[in-house]
Amino acid sequence: MITDDMPLEELAGSWDEIREEYYLRNDAFDRTVLDCAVRLAEDPGGESAGVWAIGLLMMAPYVAGAPGDGVVSAAVSALEAADGALRERPCGHETHPYQEHEPEFDEDLSRQLCGLYDPDAAWDENHPREQWLCPRNVAGLARIALDIIEPGSASGIPPRLPVGSQDTIDTLSALLHGYPEPGTDIEAEIGVHAEELRSAESADRPGRLLVVMAVAWYAASDFVRNPAVLDELISALETTLPHYADARCTHDRHPAPPRSGPNAAALGIKLSSPAGRALYERDRTRTDPLDQLLCPVALSEIANDAMRTLGGRRAELH
Repeated sequence: MITDDMPLEELAGSWDEIREEYYLRNDAFDRTVLDCAVRLAEDPGGESAGVWAIGLLMMAPYVAGAPGDGVVSAAVSALEAADGALRERPCGHETHPYQEHEPEFDEDLSRQLCGLYDPDAAWDENHPREQWLCPRNVAGLARIALDIIEPGSASGIPPRLPVGSQDTIDTLSALLHGYPEPGTDIEAEIGVHAEELRSAESADRPGRLLVVMAVAWYAASDFVRNPAVLDELISALETTLPHYADARCTHDRHPAPPRSGPNAAALGIKLSSPAGRALYERDRTRTDPLDQLLCPVALSEIANDAMRTLGGRRAELH
């Protein structure tokens, strides 16, 4: 039997609860993750490795947050061991489910896991059970879990936004549409994005600048009347502009950023991480290539335009 102390359905249910409530922090969740990690580490190349790897994949968003001491290291060590033990196992499959496993498919993992180990259960997935249970697929799922916990730490898997990015997009979208989510501290939310731009690494700075551009449009409206909020954004832009002071390019044109504040902010959040940029390039069809969209000359223009917008509003409030 794969599990000898708890039915697989109960295990999967407990893991799915943590997946859904990943933003909560409690000792019971920590113990559940640690138990799963210990089981995988005990036999990372064994018959039951798929159970525990899928369990850790389901709980990975929780582990990516701020769990208790030792939880991250235990999960990462177990997943790395499983990947190392299974990744090079021979198989005759041309494809595996992990290669097309998008974030929204995480919602199906509990049901799929129970069906995988019950030969009498109905199975109508796009891939047969043998491909799901293939050691190379289990290794791929382990790498996806690793990448969720530590973005950029795994290769050969579909890119996905870091944990919390979609929540940030949703919060910003509601704010910039003029209907903030209940409990949103508008001034604090704006301040967070100013600081994110100020402290951004070089590769992430363009995306953060697009977010501040979108927030600047909102901050310059009648929704914001506290000059200190504008000052934070202006300070972030003043910190950013020197990075583009010597910008030059040979482009005939620069694509305009989205005219909609929510769309501009969503694009900015997406482009603020390596995985998000990989997603943009992967899904790009008729949209502009990143080297034109994020040309330093274009970014300088965006920053200066945002500065003028905020400066004008700042003068009105005096």
